[in-house]
Amino acid sequence: MQTAPPAWDCAWQQDHPGLALVLPGRPWAVRLAGGQSACPALEVYAAGVLLDVVSSTRLDAPLLRGTRAADSGAGPCALAWGRLPVSGTAPEVEFSRGRCWLSRPLGTVLELTSWCWLAVADGHFSRVAVRSDGRCVRARIRRGRP
Repeated sequence: MQTAPPAWDCAWQQDHPGLALVLPGRPWAVRLAGGQSACPALEVYAAGVLLDVVSSTRLDAPLLRGTRAADSGAGPCALAWGRLPVSGTAPEVEFSRGRCWLSRPLGTVLELTSWCWLAVADGHFSRVAVRSDGRCVRARIRRGRP
């Protein structure tokens, strides 16, 4: 199920400001904008279209910012992203189909920056649950364009 190594070294944003990180075989990419500024931001793209901008603001921010599902050349897949909690610990991200939470495949969670995470999973999913520091946020996964 993993589409990226769990211990992925994401130092790319420090070494190559403005460089996009493309998820292999998937329609998504992320890019760090303003890496040297006081308030950098992570941009999330789907097939070259900007989906979201996650800033490094110190204000309390939502644990889960967005979701997408797509059918790509590598098969169906799902993506979720959000802000790291104050503890800085990456959340546990579970993907599921329908309303039943019996089967809860864990997504591969990548800590892209010190404030932002991204999770990917292979398969058809319609819901995601994100757990961290005693909180649980659930959401429907939005379908993206193929």
